[in-house]
Amino acid sequence: MGGFTPPIPQDDSNWEIRVAVLLSLFLQMILIFVGPVRKRSSSPVPRFLVWACYLLADWVADLALGLLLNNMGNIGGSQSSSSSTITQHATGLKRGSPTNADAGNSSPIIFAFWTPFLLLHLGGPDTITAYSLEDNELWLRHLIGLLFELFSASVIFFCSLKGNPMIPATVLMFVVGIIKYGERTYSLYSGSVDGFRENILDPPDPGPNYAKLMTEFDAKEQAGLVVDIVFAGADEEAKKALADLEEGEAARLVNNRSKSLESQAFDFFLIFRRLFVNLILSYKERKISQAYFLDREDVTDSPAKAFQVIEVELNFIYDMVYTKAPVAHSKAGSVLRFLASACLVSSLLIFFFHGDKGSFMRVDIAITYALLLGGIALDGVALAMLLSSHRMLVLLEKTRWLEWLARAVRSVRPRLRRWSERTSQLNLVSYCLGKPDPSSSGLRSCLGGPRMARALAKVAAALHVREIFDDFFFIRRERLCCRQGEEKGKGPLLDFVFGTLKERATEAKTVKDTTAACSCRGEGVLEKHRQKIMEKLKIATPEAQGAKEGKKDQDKGEEKVATTPEAAAVAKEEETMSNKDKDKVLATSVSSDREFDESLLLWHIATDLCCYPLEPTVQTKDASNMQKIGQTLSEYMLYLLIKQPEMLSATAGIGLLRYRDTCAEAKRFFESAAAWDPDHMDARRMLLSVNTTQMPSVVKGDRCKSVLFDAVILAKVLRELGDELMWEVVAGVWGEMLTYAAGKCRGSTHVRQLSRGGELITMVWFLMAHMGLGDMYRIHEGDAKAKLIVRGQ
Repeated sequence: MGGFTPPIPQDDSNWEIRVAVLLSLFLQMILIFVGPVRKRSSSPVPRFLVWACYLLADWVADLALGLLLNNMGNIGGSQSSSSSTITQHATGLKRGSPTNADAGNSSPIIFAFWTPFLLLHLGGPDTITAYSLEDNELWLRHLIGLLFELFSASVIFFCSLKGNPMIPATVLMFVVGIIKYGERTYSLYSGSVDGFRENILDPPDPGPNYAKLMTEFDAKEQAGLVVDIVFAGADEEAKKALADLEEGEAARLVNNRSKSLESQAFDFFLIFRRLFVNLILSYKERKISQAYFLDREDVTDSPAKAFQVIEVELNFIYDMVYTKAPVAHSKAGSVLRFLASACLVSSLLIFFFHGDKGSFMRVDIAITYALLLGGIALDGVALAMLLSSHRMLVLLEKTRWLEWLARAVRSVRPRLRRWSERTSQLNLVSYCLGKPDPSSSGLRSCLGGPRMARALAKVAAALHVREIFDDFFFIRRERLCCRQGEEKGKGPLLDFVFGTLKERATEAKTVKDTTAACSCRGEGVLEKHRQKIMEKLKIATPEAQGAKEGKKDQDKGEEKVATTPEAAAVAKEEETMSNKDKDKVLATSVSSDREFDESLLLWHIATDLCCYPLEPTVQTKDASNMQKIGQTLSEYMLYLLIKQPEMLSATAGIGLLRYRDTCAEAKRFFESAAAWDPDHMDARRMLLSVNTTQMPSVVKGDRCKSVLFDAVILAKVLRELGDELMWEVVAGVWGEMLTYAAGKCRGSTHVRQLSRGGELITMVWFLMAHMGLGDMYRIHEGDAKAKLIVRGQ
């Protein structure tokens, strides 16, 4: 069989081709296992490794194809070299010697058989098609790339037709390569905004035929008849029937306990996936979801189960956007995969039973077997992952005679995290001191002290990599417990979030304005505890004052507790501020007149300062839990403000400038005590000891946007509330700030975070949607059905 004449042979690069092809196969094997790691880790190191392998895999495959294309004139050698090879075999040269494979400038003919494997590798593994959301939007570029890569591979193949004994196997591998590359391109399209929306939208609904109705109305009116249009949608019986139907569906959902976690999550996924392309939901869907998350006792009594459902739903979203799930779980995709695997096995058999391998070097035979067996192994691993996926478990459970298989798969499948289950923490005071958290482990603990940390910070700033340095040394990632069945199955933070949202959703269940319940930024908590706050802030009665003075005299006689000068100074200053002013400080700190990023910074610093005890006390368990919740949310929200500002669209404005000014003022303040090398506790004490009888804006003006000492004033007011009430208010305010920010973030932004380990704010936003809170619902009673009524007939 003949082909067209190849171009002039180029310099030999046989070993470069061999190495590139093997490296391409190796990267595919790495990617199929490390691809899912990025959804389970928020640390930058694993994500960087996945990103590097993702880029390197495509680059190496393209490089190998380019080397083959550049060397295609040498593949198989000239006719003379072919004759020379035959002569060498005839004279009894040892099979597989370098002479017969690399004669002159020729390259082995088997290189042409390797070409379609590069198309297969460019198709990528099932576990990762796009690294980021933006990659999906470039699906058209990948389609054009497929055409160019296919053209290049075809040119190499046609140049090697003369004397090529592997033509049938090569054609089969071309089929496999085209299928795999096509799967990736289609998956990228399905994960794009347009493709995702196209797959989930219902068929277009033109509604009642308005033109036909009005034409009939006009015709009857011209005929002299008295005609009225009556709207049947307003009929009370129709409304009641619709309400009964919805109540029945909700009741079935509440009472049905036979569905597995995966099946229940998949049902909700089919509804709530619309939110990720910023579509809206109906009143009926809100009611059904509320029935599960607010009315079922096994869910309301176990927040861990509610979060598990959310996790599985988000995993379905992740698979649809970042993997080949859109193809793997379709009927057409199953057929194509069977065809590709059959072609791959057939190619292996053809090569295995090919009798004339004497013209190939042993290393080329080994590489060919590695490519064939590696391709089959990758298909096998992909099939195993597919069978153990959540989506497959749902499919198996829907088929009665396969339910046993679903139970078997669930029993042997390893229990892995569905997201990072961590919150990233950033503390402003620690950052300004230049001292990482002493409880941190790993690289941060090997610094050798704060001086080394500050020296490294200066080097990082000089190299313009300060942001990377900060990520490693000043951002902590705290573990959250939300998996059922563990000893720590209920994390206090998740219980707190679920309880807060449940309370608001229950109050707003009958209210049509679903946005009011999550529009507070702390005002609701202050209003809820207003009576207690006023009791704490008001001037004590003479009897109470006398009892307090007697207690002080008694304490003076005991040497166990010594009042520090700083505590005395703070107490004296607190007496100079009127109760009205203190109440105003609290109210204005969360007022809607103040920008959200300013409130966030104020409360972050104030929360940190509230951790410094003026006197040794023993906290109750509730106060301790609330303190942990308040501190965690405080540092998490600051991390979002600085490192993930797109998640806090509510902070549009000068949030970064205000943060920079605040840090600059704090660093200047701490530099005055740098010789004493203060730690975090010393920094809190120093800030609280500053005289703040005058408002900072009066002294400094409004050019500087720092809120450092405004936060000190807020902290001093909060500390007057007492340990129990103070931390209950602080945790409550942060809970409202978290839900407020979550409700303002767009669905597409949450999807982007799924490939970075996920975020707590995404879990909160999705849980809010399931509980019927937010602006993602359009409340209406259905379509009106108009009828023509002829009066007098």
